[in-house]
Amino acid sequence: MQMVTTTMVDSQKLWMVVKRMEPHLIRNQANIEKLLKMLMIQDVSNDDNKELWSEFESNETYEAKVAHAIIRLSNQIEI
Repeated sequence: MQMVTTTMVDSQKLWMVVKRMEPHLIRNQANIEKLLKMLMIQDVSNDDNKELWSEFESNETYEAKVAHAIIRLSNQIEI
């Protein structure tokens, strides 16, 4: 299992994208807290994070798909 870490700038970009998408995410009943955790996951040492990481890697839930899209989009944003 490969671990992805984010720098403070990456975290800021991810958060900015989620905030801009918030109305759309709410309309689609996304669990925004879960989505943010998925984007910010740093440590897979406990069971909650392992489960969330697995969900992120499977890219099957709405939140996982949005998390992947936000990461791709944030890579294109310059602060």
